[in-house]
Amino acid sequence: MFFNTFVVFVAISFSSLLNVHAHGTITGVTGANGVKAAGFGIIASTPRDGSRPNPFEQDTSVIRNNEIASGKTGVCGRTKAGGNNDVATQLAAASQAGLPTAGADGSVTMTLHQVNQDGAGPYTCEVSGDGGNTFQAATVTQQVPGKFGLSLATATDFPLTAQMPAGMACTAGPDGNACIMRCRNPALAGPFGSCVAVAQGGAATAASNATAAAGDASAADAEVASGTVGTGQAVTNGAAGSAATATGAAGAGKGGILGGVGAGGQGALGGLLSGLIGAGKAAREESAKKRYIDSRVAGKRSGYWLDNQ
Repeated sequence: MFFNTFVVFVAISFSSLLNVHAHGTITGVTGANGVKAAGFGIIASTPRDGSRPNPFEQDTSVIRNNEIASGKTGVCGRTKAGGNNDVATQLAAASQAGLPTAGADGSVTMTLHQVNQDGAGPYTCEVSGDGGNTFQAATVTQQVPGKFGLSLATATDFPLTAQMPAGMACTAGPDGNACIMRCRNPALAGPFGSCVAVAQGGAATAASNATAAAGDASAADAEVASGTVGTGQAVTNGAAGSAATATGAAGAGKGGILGGVGAGGQGALGGLLSGLIGAGKAAREESAKKRYIDSRVAGKRSGYWLDNQ
């Protein structure tokens, strides 16, 4: 039994390496919201009932790390028909058509079409919430059959389900609500697979919103503590008003009304009132300084003079 399996594996591997005609791609995504979509680069008119290179492999993505690192392709690889799967373009098109949502537990339900031998499983999936800049491992809960990316299946659809990690936030795309799920197999001629765009739904969205709300609340607490918003600002303004009033009163004693008015915005009225009082007091004090001098001049200028010095 083991020998027979080994012979089949070697035969498939040899055939795949010689022909490089073996592919698997995600042709469907079914959202919890009922929206259906497909993987990046998928051509709806491609027939799915054969295994020859042309036309059945034309929209299968090849996603190789070395090509991504070199800049030859983006993070979602390339197809024979369309070339590089530009992430921004694909996200915009997917958002315009309507995004399928993940389940309440973050599960994304997909259809993997295996064109020929090395489009088989197992598939590894990752998810990005920031448009492909970073990826986190997703948990594959329903796998495509196969060993090392190989099996005897051709022109066959298989269910593929992957679960996004807890707390995942989808913020990519033109509407800021998309995640990218990227799945690929370990085939030597590949890896083969696809990227799909999805939005969060149900409990997953609620959890992400709760996380964001907690962050906003922490920021608000920090602002209140620094006295920049809410009650903290009112207290600060009140203190500034009191200080301005005191300064206004002091300024009025020295120079009258202008000293009080120039004492600050919040305490301007208090400073003005204090200035008026101070000005009156100062005038009385000046009057008290005037001296009467008993004149010793005879005639009609005799009497008392006022010394205004």
